[in-house]
Amino acid sequence: MDKQKVVNQKLESFMRRNLPSAEYQRIRCYERCVVDKSMKLALLTSKNLIITDSPPRTILYTLPLIEFLSLSLVQDLPDFLHGDERFKSQHLSLKFRHETGHKSESPLSESSGSYVSASSDGDASSERLSPSKSKKHLSASYSSLSSTSWHGTLPSPRSQRPLRLITSLDETASRLDRLNLSDSGSSVSSQGATTATADLDLFLLTDSTLFYQLLQAASLNEKIAGTKELKSPVNGDTKPKRKKSMVRGQLYNQLSADIQSNKSLEKRFYLVQELSTAASNDMNIKKYFWKDLDLCTALVEDLGKYRLGTGENNRADEIEYLIQLESCLSEMFRESEHLSQRAHLLTANSFVVLRLLLENISSAPSLPTHLTSDAEVEDLCTELLDTTTKLLFEVLLAVSEHPTFGTELSVSRVVSFLEPCFSTFGPVYSSMIERGLFLISRTGAASTTLLLYCVFYVVEVLCRNSAVCRRLLISSHLEDIRYYCANPELKIARFSPLQGLTIERVYKLLQNIS
Repeated sequence: MDKQKVVNQKLESFMRRNLPSAEYQRIRCYERCVVDKSMKLALLTSKNLIITDSPPRTILYTLPLIEFLSLSLVQDLPDFLHGDERFKSQHLSLKFRHETGHKSESPLSESSGSYVSASSDGDASSERLSPSKSKKHLSASYSSLSSTSWHGTLPSPRSQRPLRLITSLDETASRLDRLNLSDSGSSVSSQGATTATADLDLFLLTDSTLFYQLLQAASLNEKIAGTKELKSPVNGDTKPKRKKSMVRGQLYNQLSADIQSNKSLEKRFYLVQELSTAASNDMNIKKYFWKDLDLCTALVEDLGKYRLGTGENNRADEIEYLIQLESCLSEMFRESEHLSQRAHLLTANSFVVLRLLLENISSAPSLPTHLTSDAEVEDLCTELLDTTTKLLFEVLLAVSEHPTFGTELSVSRVVSFLEPCFSTFGPVYSSMIERGLFLISRTGAASTTLLLYCVFYVVEVLCRNSAVCRRLLISSHLEDIRYYCANPELKIARFSPLQGLTIERVYKLLQNIS
């Protein structure tokens, strides 16, 4: 039997035995590698970079992705490798944060063979928000998917919407001498623990892997999850069961069919909300969704239909449905960078879904004259602008930094679909810029850090890749950007996992327009 196949089978068996099922289900990829000039195996999950010996017998180190400060691909030829491995290797240079000064063992220190998680909650969250009195819950047939797999009630459309959550990291000591890590500096936290940064060099033994791209994406995902405000406890881990997986697939198919066949706006809202809640807690739902061209197309078509307005419903309810739709689609993009079916669905039939999606979010919702000064509708339109920004952020991230699996997804492709709509997208882009300037003027507001990052990511990427977006920004917003974005490190919430990335994105924008 092929040696690599034997190693893979042993690692698969080892992971099933040693990882919690929630973490096992979120494995992204694994590769042979060299750490400190010794052969190891690197395993990437949605939360951690795990290093085992080779062949796998013990989990040696667990590095929480949320603590990564930088990740770069170094172009060099390691002198301790020979032959093809030397020329095909990928050198990953990692810088991460760790805490010292506690007695308990660190996720970075050598393990005794058991899994040391960055969070003890797996990857599910439970929602406990009360429904609005003005709206009714879905019937039992509609709520079965959540009650079977995702534990919780659906929040009302006017209450706080569900967020992806993460628990706090263990604050434990590092035994850096067990790894060849160089200490890069330290500081003392408010709890008295010393916070330091360290570097790790990891050499992958192949140049045909997506490990680096997936590691970048997973680290950003964890920073986004760690920035969100709400936190919720979850149920204990259980072993995955095939029967439960089969039931989940059947329930998804029922939910998909119900969404496509149900014409009632209220029922449709709750069904889409249930789909979003399910996807935020189970990666399998995203796998099903990105294989479901009919449902994806139906949701994207709804974006255009209800942006224009049907005249059959309360307009505020229609805008609220748009917010739910965009939140659901954003959730489907979130943490699905490793799914090749996502790239293939977006490019199917000459990019029909991607083109329609961009066209349908490229305009503000139409409003009757009597609603243009309605305070509630204004608030909903602002919220819709925020969800549109987050959805466009996910699309741009997917085509520029995530694996495209041999498809022709690219930023230039997105720009080519947006620019013909610039008569309507121009005002939306302008509103995004103004929203970003408003948020950054609220110095240090931690609650807006994620949205602020999304806004400046979208504004900067489009400014850099679209001539018409750049002209609009310079002609209408240049002075305001220079004024409000000066010294961004003083205006963005400290201790946020996204602080450094947001500052970097603001400086890139300033550089592009200088």
